[in-house]
Amino acid sequence: MGLARGLARLAACAALLSACAHRPVVRRPALQHGLGLGDLQLSAPPQPGVEHHVRAGETLWRISQTYGVPVETLQRENDLPSLDLTEGQTLFIPGAGAELAVPSPDLVAARFNARGPHRANPTQIPRAGGTRALDPAAHGQPLGWPTPGVLISGFGARERDAHEGIDLAAPEGTPVCAAEAGTVLFAGEQRGYGNLVLLAHKNDLVTVYAHNEKNLVRKGQDVARGETIARIGHTGNATGPHLHFEVRVASRPRDPLGFLR
Repeated sequence: MGLARGLARLAACAALLSACAHRPVVRRPALQHGLGLGDLQLSAPPQPGVEHHVRAGETLWRISQTYGVPVETLQRENDLPSLDLTEGQTLFIPGAGAELAVPSPDLVAARFNARGPHRANPTQIPRAGGTRALDPAAHGQPLGWPTPGVLISGFGARERDAHEGIDLAAPEGTPVCAAEAGTVLFAGEQRGYGNLVLLAHKNDLVTVYAHNEKNLVRKGQDVARGETIARIGHTGNATGPHLHFEVRVASRPRDPLGFLR
C-alpha cells in the first residue's frame, strides 16, 4: 500500500505540472536510485518553488540575494558541486513564486543599504547598532573598518556551519586595509579562503582577510593601521567579490562587529 500510494502521489504531481506549466514549479519527491521496487521509498514532501534560468554574468550569490534564499540552500537543492554557474543552466529556487530578473551588482548593493543595520554600509552600522558595547577583548581600542562595502553576511551559525567572520561586498579591486597596526603572520593561498592575509596584533589578537584578488604584503612585514594590504576579489569559495573578515582572540573567533567602529 505504501508503494502504491507513493507512486500515485508522483503521478498526481506530474499531471499537475504538465497541466499548469505557467504556475510556480512544485518539486516532486525524488526516488532513491539503485533500489528494487520492493525497496522504493519517497524522500521529502513536494516543495514549491520556481526554475531560474541562469543568464550570462549571473552568479550564485546575486541569484541568492535576488530571491532571498541562502547560497547554501541553493547549493543543496540543486546538488551543486561548486559555486560555478554556466549560461543556460536551470536552478530550482525553493519557496519562490515566480522567476525573477537578477539585477546588476550595483542594484543588489542598493537593496542591502535599504534593509537596516544588518544590510547597511559599514559606516552606518555603529550608529544603526545603537548601544552595543565594545568587546572587552578590544581593551578599549576599536579596530578600523578594513574596507568600504556592504555587509552581506554576519557572524554566527548558518544553515550547515558556523560563519566565523563577516562578509563585506565591494567591487573587485577595492583596497583592503589593515584594521590595526600589526605584523603579517601569513600571506598566501589557502583552500576555501583563496588569497588570504593574517595579521597579528597586540593582546593576542589576529585579524583575517580572505578571498582577496591579490595580496600586497608578505610574511613578517610590519603594517600600519589603514595601510592597504590586499585587493577585494572572489578567490576561493566565494560567489562574488567580497572580503571575508575575521577577528580572533587567542585563536578563537569573535564577532568582528564588537570590535569595529
